[in-house]
Amino acid sequence: MNGNITSNATFNPPEMPIWGFWVKHVATPIVTTVGLTGNLLSFLVMGCSKRLCKKSYSQLLCLLAVFDSLNLIINQVELIDEMVVYKSGHQNSFYVDFPNSACKIYNFLKHVFLLISSWLVVCLSVERVQAVCFPFRRTFIRKRFSVAILVTITIIILSLTQIFRILFIENVRGYCMAVQEYLSLYVYLHQYGYHLSLLFALPCVIVLSCNFAVIYQIYVIRKEAGHDRPRSLDSTRKATTMLLLIGFVFIITMFPQFVCMSVLLYYTDESRRHIGRQMMLNMRPYLDLFTVVSYTNYSINFAIYVLCGKSFRREVRRIFKRTRRGSFFGTRTRTKEEVLRS
Repeated sequence: MNGNITSNATFNPPEMPIWGFWVKHVATPIVTTVGLTGNLLSFLVMGCSKRLCKKSYSQLLCLLAVFDSLNLIINQVELIDEMVVYKSGHQNSFYVDFPNSACKIYNFLKHVFLLISSWLVVCLSVERVQAVCFPFRRTFIRKRFSVAILVTITIIILSLTQIFRILFIENVRGYCMAVQEYLSLYVYLHQYGYHLSLLFALPCVIVLSCNFAVIYQIYVIRKEAGHDRPRSLDSTRKATTMLLLIGFVFIITMFPQFVCMSVLLYYTDESRRHIGRQMMLNMRPYLDLFTVVSYTNYSINFAIYVLCGKSFRREVRRIFKRTRRGSFFGTRTRTKEEVLRS
């Protein structure tokens, strides 16, 4: 979640950086490196494993790895730009010479990618509700082709909600920001339409509702089954635990920055701006710290898969074995029995 209101940077760094500034610049590259590595492995396992790729949620997890990685890369680039501006001035910013079209496209894509990551978690939560609460129904979201259609429709709708960035953003004195004529409307749409509603509040409500529905249904099933639970139920439970954790981690990692940014946005109103600036300065180090925490949302999923998924761990080991044998991207050597059968 980026606290950006009108420009690329969250806030211009102070003349004398405070502790949050340095925590962010030290911790973020570590989070980004770990996240990109984990997301790559997650994509390979979910996409290449014959066993896992048949699961209805595998497509969603592959897409989540892709968009989480894009968000990590964009966040890291902006962090490097922030350090360049601090060291040598705004005239050396990456964005200072952006044409209007580049400013529009960059801001549009950046915010759409953040939204897609959040709403893919929503799709995973809805998928678990259907898998656990309606296990015998071949519902729409549990078909692989239907999942592709659902994700495409979701991306189109989310993109349409951010069209205002293409309309209002330009390069204004070296900053990619809304032109003065539309600044008030842009800030309103960013604060309430994007930040408060689409990025966190609505996904949070849906994810929490779905997760609690799934937890309650599992409790009911276990109570009715007693000691005679089938093995298939245990398998579903493990996958469900993994996906529930993804939803809860999303809420936990994003919530502190959401609260912090909501307070700051509240004080950007003209009637409160006289105390908002001082509050912004006081809260800045904590916002930087919470920003790093929010970045972990895009980098921690691989650890969740390894922790909760026995089949995922088995497929990771299998992929590394195939890689060492040199057959990961090439054709597999047939065994003697396969040759005789052919």
